[in-house]
Amino acid sequence: MKILVTGGAGFIGHHLSNTLYSMGHDVHVLDNLSTGKQERLVEGIKFQLKDLLVDELPDESFDAVFHLAAPTSVQESLENPDKYKDGCYQMTINVVDWAETHNVKYFTFASTAAVYGPTEIIPTKEDDELNPISPYAEYKLFSEQYLKTVSSDKLQITVTRFFNVFGEEQPNSGSYAPAVAIFLKQFANGEPITVTGDGQQTRDYIYVRDLVNALMMTIEPQPYEYNIYNIGSGNEIKIIDIAKTFNHEIKFIEERKEPKRSLSNIEKIEEEYGWEPKTNVIEWLKIKL
Repeated sequence: MKILVTGGAGFIGHHLSNTLYSMGHDVHVLDNLSTGKQERLVEGIKFQLKDLLVDELPDESFDAVFHLAAPTSVQESLENPDKYKDGCYQMTINVVDWAETHNVKYFTFASTAAVYGPTEIIPTKEDDELNPISPYAEYKLFSEQYLKTVSSDKLQITVTRFFNVFGEEQPNSGSYAPAVAIFLKQFANGEPITVTGDGQQTRDYIYVRDLVNALMMTIEPQPYEYNIYNIGSGNEIKIIDIAKTFNHEIKFIEERKEPKRSLSNIEKIEEEYGWEPKTNVIEWLKIKL
């Protein structure tokens, strides 16, 4: 298949792009390299430096599009909501509107578990109540809703809600850095592991290669025009327990505005695709350490 990956030089994007290419697909990547790195992509992948908010998309047809390009920091979105309105919402409109006119058959959108917000429904299913509490989550949800209005029998749209992704080559600095990557960097530098609040907040960590395997299943014919899937591990882990894995000094810092618990119900994607996650974050960390 001829496949376009937006944000394909980023953390998740390059893992997906390289895997697709290794399977024999004709892979094209568009990325503005704000956080991505072109050198991550294997030779043979066709790369174009593009800002999808202002640059024209290629005037050529693709079989499938994975739309991963977007800023992804909850904290930054609170400080600069307009960036997230453009980068999460307007960019999605641009890409899917283009896809409709370029014979795309499969459109897979990278959304986020943040659309659920603080919830007492644990584990959380795709049709549970949504309560986004950041501009990042709000504009991802607006994107989902827009995609639902444009779905047609010619374009199979799949929304994938990522829980907390971890894995090789994840950013470990700046506003995009997640806890696992920060902990690894702090440990390597001999610095204390910084845990926000009391560390009792829980997260559902999904390994990037497990996530990629799930994404690849969405470019197969399915009896739907629009569908949503959680992609998580289905395991709830306390941040303090991840920090303790390092057997290193822990420093507690000010808590921030965030859900106290997060856990995916992944029965839907397991049943419909036969997919299952294989890598546990704590076991992965023990190997890394």
